Amino acid sequence: MVKAPGDLHEGEGRVVDGVAFRKEHGRVQAFSAVCPHEACDVEWNAEERTWDCPCHGSRFTADGSVLNGPAVEPLKPVEVEK
Repeated sequence: MVKAPGDLHEGEGRVVDGVAFRKEHGRVQAFSAVCPHEACDVEWNAEERTWDCPCHGSRFTADGSVLNGPAVEPLKPVEVEK
């Protein structure tokens, strides 16, 4: 279980200590920031509102689902402290 950054703004995504955080509609979601394809860290693409892997081009929707491969598995959810 992880604690969300206190200064995360609505619609923002950010990676902190290996965890990808995103805030939408007042709710914070968290995922492992490790791409399931080759274990590179994903980055938040604010313009397209996606999680992108810089190593091999995998892209994930804001909720961690696969958008483009080569990854075939989604980002793994992480429980957020309430």
